[in-house]
Amino acid sequence: MLRHLRLIALWAGVLACAGCSDERRIPTNPGPPLAPTGPTAPSDTQRRAALALFEAASVHAAATTSPLTLATEDGKVIWANGPCSGYGSTQGSVDGGSPPTPGTFLPTGNHTYVVSFSDCFVDWGLTGVELHGVASAVYSAAEWSNVSATVSAESLRGEGLTSGQFSDLYDVTADGLAVWTSVGSTMKTTTYTPAIGSRLVNNATTNVATFRGGSYSMIRYPVNRVERRFDSLKVDVNGTEYTLSGSLDTTYTPRPGTFGEVTHIGEIRIVHNGTLVARIYGDVRNALTIEILTPLASF
Repeated sequence: MLRHLRLIALWAGVLACAGCSDERRIPTNPGPPLAPTGPTAPSDTQRRAALALFEAASVHAAATTSPLTLATEDGKVIWANGPCSGYGSTQGSVDGGSPPTPGTFLPTGNHTYVVSFSDCFVDWGLTGVELHGVASAVYSAAEWSNVSATVSAESLRGEGLTSGQFSDLYDVTADGLAVWTSVGSTMKTTTYTPAIGSRLVNNATTNVATFRGGSYSMIRYPVNRVERRFDSLKVDVNGTEYTLSGSLDTTYTPRPGTFGEVTHIGEIRIVHNGTLVARIYGDVRNALTIEILTPLASF
């Protein structure tokens, strides 16, 4: 029920807020928790394990890029010095100096933006995104439709991050750094390459995912469509390493009188020691399908 309410709130924000950050535009299934379909019906535990692998990079990215995607929107400062949306506070600093003024834009060029979050709600209560800890971005931007940055987090705890809509990664702690690029405005492509050794802790289970190479990209098309691409992304879960490759295209279509329809096209392949162990794909009905060939380590 909690996930269902969060999905409804998220889609309400997607449809009503075309100018929001990429983090708050991610399409997902607006119905009840996803039921396993297809040739193999995995257990709920295995379904969660596969979806956690699928979203580990996007959730880690949501935390580490938060100075540029949650504390700001396309360069415009939202939270920098003082209270957040009803609860918590932030303290920001540009190049070690004073915090920027909310409503203004971060300076273009080459700069460092560091934000300390203290139990901060950053999404106006829409889905309950709360951050606690420190994140920074050493960024380069000639203008805000073309940004590259080295982003990092120091034990940054995130609850309710909207990148975690398919999985149970609701309460996480992120450490480490990554290279992040964001190109485009109407059609935006972000690419996230976590540094080897960067970690994501699932606070609900205390299990740890450690990144070992590869990258994750998200392409946001103009009309309620998102494509997620994995380029040999390596994720080690408590000593068991998996490689994710492929792409999954998700489209949301509004339907009068209903919440709408979500369709999925493509396939993400999960490999361990050169052997295919799981797939996440859109089946012949364009429904999200999870197939487990070999049991996955729980995350």
